[in-house]
Amino acid sequence: MTAAPLTVNVERTGNSQVALRVEATAAEVDAAIDDALRRLAGRVRIPGFRPGKAPGPMVERAVGWDALRNDAVEHLVSDLYRRAVEQAGIEPVGDPQLDVGTLERDQPLSFTAAVTVRPEVQLGDYPSLRVAQERTPVADAQVDEALDEVRRSHSELRDVQREAREGDVVRGTLVMRRDGEPLSAEDRGERDIELSRSRIIDGIVDGIAGMSAGDARTFDVTLPDDYHREELGGATVSVEAAVASVRERELPPLDDSLATRDGHGSTLEELRAYYRERLEAAAAEADREKFEADALKALRDVASVEIPELMIEREIERQLADLEYRLAALGLPLDRYIEVTGQTLEKLRGERRETAVQRVKLELALDALATAEGIEVDEQQVDREATRLAEGQKLDAPRRRRLRDLARRDLRRRAAADRFFEIARSDEPEFVQT
Repeated sequence: MTAAPLTVNVERTGNSQVALRVEATAAEVDAAIDDALRRLAGRVRIPGFRPGKAPGPMVERAVGWDALRNDAVEHLVSDLYRRAVEQAGIEPVGDPQLDVGTLERDQPLSFTAAVTVRPEVQLGDYPSLRVAQERTPVADAQVDEALDEVRRSHSELRDVQREAREGDVVRGTLVMRRDGEPLSAEDRGERDIELSRSRIIDGIVDGIAGMSAGDARTFDVTLPDDYHREELGGATVSVEAAVASVRERELPPLDDSLATRDGHGSTLEELRAYYRERLEAAAAEADREKFEADALKALRDVASVEIPELMIEREIERQLADLEYRLAALGLPLDRYIEVTGQTLEKLRGERRETAVQRVKLELALDALATAEGIEVDEQQVDREATRLAEGQKLDAPRRRRLRDLARRDLRRRAAADRFFEIARSDEPEFVQT
């Protein structure tokens, strides 16, 4: 049965701020009180009655009018707010600030709800936007490098009695320390260390080069700014290296036998053609990713919207939660990360603000584009995506609904992005030099 329309007053009070004034009829108030009595009846023990079977007046005497009224208000206002939002056609982006009148039997109940809502987005002349598509050619030198890597993968290691040099593989230990503490417990064991600048830090290659079997050395190395542990980027660490043996690579010849050994063709030309095709596929994928990133940036930049502060703060919180999760995987609590990097939580938040603004703006632009283009998603697809997201979780009904809403939103944004890629794709690709 469809609920009757509510009496709802909508007042826009500022940038994406809305005040709703909602009134419940006396009949709705009395029904809410009856519902509250039924809920509370199952929670109290009244002599002579099974749980939930005691008369309403006895339940009310047992729990008290204040408890009954609070329960009725909580459920009634929650339901009325949901209906009022749907009826007003607004999309809240946060919890409302409620100002609720006093609930009494046989009397209507009024309340106001101040809430931040999704802002309106102006997309401008998005159908005329075009974004260059690059087509990166594969140079012969890149194929040569790929074949060099094939030779390396099929090489053999031979022990040598000399000082280590670049290109060798040494067997030994390598421990990096900062302030006396090892960066990883895994660094303590003996292992193979390939003296290749494409595989390890330049300073480590330089530090080990010149060592022979039985040598040990300690030296300092400055880690690169893009080091995989973000908190150590640019830091200077102490490296303790000990070499047990030195081996050099013996590469197979660059001829037809390499193709046979690698299992991709029977001649060197067939092997070369195979790796050229792989490089071209990788280049095409990189070009596609760049085009899509450029297209989304163009859509974001053409959009005009005043973003509520609440949405920006939420995105910053999401980014910090993601950082905390990644640090936890490395065994580093967020507060310890802040301590070792000399940062503050306020600084971390400030560093992420602009990224948060741009991300929220793009999401709002995609939502607006989906509306402008009439994009909807298949509910069966929504069900499959929600099931995937919920894998391994036990969810109650409200959380399942929220997860389905999240799945529908994400699928709709993906579809909107795909639609804009069609719009923005220029007719002729642009070749770029490598």
